[in-house]
Amino acid sequence: MKSFLRLAPVLGIMIAGSVITGCTSGEERLAKEVPGVWQGTPETFTDNAALTASIIDVYEFSPASMTANETLTGSVTVTGMVNTTTQIVDSAFIEPLSLSAAAHTTISGTWTVVDDDEIALSFDLSSLSVQVDPKAVAANNTPITIGTPAVDSLRPELCANIEHSVKQSLTARYAAMRHMDDVKIKGPLLKYESGHEDFVLTKQMD
Repeated sequence: MKSFLRLAPVLGIMIAGSVITGCTSGEERLAKEVPGVWQGTPETFTDNAALTASIIDVYEFSPASMTANETLTGSVTVTGMVNTTTQIVDSAFIEPLSLSAAAHTTISGTWTVVDDDEIALSFDLSSLSVQVDPKAVAANNTPITIGTPAVDSLRPELCANIEHSVKQSLTARYAAMRHMDDVKIKGPLLKYESGHEDFVLTKQMD
């Protein structure tokens, strides 16, 4: 009995220590495997009469560190390569003018290990930046014009309109991206589920 009483405080300290440490070996493993640069596959994020756009996300996860509340958290920056198509309906053209454009986007936030196969994402929506390359705005068809300015003269307005539309759609998209569930990392591939859809990221080597 005396031996048990002497062991009780020690066991209590060990149990308390495990609670304080918080993270399991699985969570620590995930925290070590995620940091790096991972590229996604093309995803359509808006498709309507005004704009059709797809994006390839590139995630850069920084190493995670232990926070005061015993969670493993790091920063994440997502850059996007966006391709868009849109139409201009104007009396200057006999038929709608179809245009394609390319844009570069960035947004920052944090990633947190929730479980050994789950990551929480929190993006700072105010950090979202969208830049359309004016040189990458091109006409996909050649309608007959009736004494109107060339497409070149319309580029500044077109770029501003496309940037606005893309930013609106991406703001909603990134706001909804809160969890990466059922995360599995095998070699250069990171597979996860989000919103009942499966996604695959490929690790980019230095």
